Amino acid sequence: MAEPVGSPTTLTPAGTTTGIWIPGPSAETRPGAGGTGYIANSPIREAAAAAFTHLGEQLPPVPLGAHRSEDRWGADAIGRAVSLLTDLHVDRASFGWRLTSAAGRDERLESSALSEAFDAIAEYGDGYTGQVQVSLPGPWTLVTALSLTSGAPVLGDLGARRDVIQAYAFGLAAFADKLSTLGLQPVIRLVEARLQPVLTGTWPTVSGWATLPAVNETQVYAALQSTLRHLPPVLLSLPDFDPLQLQGKEITAAEVVRNSGATAVSVPLTSLKAHGWEQLAMISEAGIGTWMGLPPAAGSRPQEVKHWLNRIMTPWNRIGMGATSLRDFGVLAGEELPMNYPPLLSSVEGDGAENISTGTMMIAAGLRRAFEEIE
Repeated sequence: MAEPVGSPTTLTPAGTTTGIWIPGPSAETRPGAGGTGYIANSPIREAAAAAFTHLGEQLPPVPLGAHRSEDRWGADAIGRAVSLLTDLHVDRASFGWRLTSAAGRDERLESSALSEAFDAIAEYGDGYTGQVQVSLPGPWTLVTALSLTSGAPVLGDLGARRDVIQAYAFGLAAFADKLSTLGLQPVIRLVEARLQPVLTGTWPTVSGWATLPAVNETQVYAALQSTLRHLPPVLLSLPDFDPLQLQGKEITAAEVVRNSGATAVSVPLTSLKAHGWEQLAMISEAGIGTWMGLPPAAGSRPQEVKHWLNRIMTPWNRIGMGATSLRDFGVLAGEELPMNYPPLLSSVEGDGAENISTGTMMIAAGLRRAFEEIE
């Protein structure tokens, strides 16, 4: 896979949301609508307009809207990811997404939704030439969410997980290249929420009565490295910086990040304990881009930038790091990617969705400006 022509090689610190997930109205409540099916035009267009209007040069997020398929929500982060699998097909069963021999209805819905998002980006991002952020599950998070046709987990099948990771890497690169054709500079944010159970052998089987064997750490890192190598700048998002216990040895977060090949990493602010702040400092001093994830509630009080600045500066200074080094920090605010089916979209449903999206953007951009003004 070749790198997209003209793609940036670095990720500039900025303020952005983790993604805009707004559900479309159901067919029965939309005036003049008939039947059920995919409804996403208006919400995705509104999300794209908000992203490019409020953040501007501050790394707008690519909008991803939920759709409703009959009586169930059909959009979560895994659904978005499977639509990018090259030469692999999926459908959705009662236990989640599974690999199939041919494209099913759910796969076609997800592909259509991705096309809707791309069209909205092209419309509202017209004339914008800066970086945009695409938030999606990491390759190992995607592997844990998929099953074989038989219902057996893909994670437990060496060949299947290799095929999924390779197909996903090709799909990610192709989508990034497609965004590049619009004159945009894509940044891929990969949320790896499940590395710990994959590495430690604690991911449950379908029955929940047992766990799948651990995947060798060399294989885990090799898959991440091969995926990241062919993409534009990648922001690897981890749930915490707690150490991993593998076969009697402790693996630090700094070591995990280094072995993944990531050049930028984010972590939720609320997950950091004293040890986590020390790991963050080590990662930062190693020249790896550092991003801080604020809790979703931060967006409801955009006027309190100073509060969040102090929440970061105090422990950062306590471990001996200078405040001016925060100028290199990026900021994420807002809802995390919904990884479960059906996704938990209640916090962005209804009339408040636009205000919440605007608030998360304001707090992220405001905190970034505060970092830049530190003397």
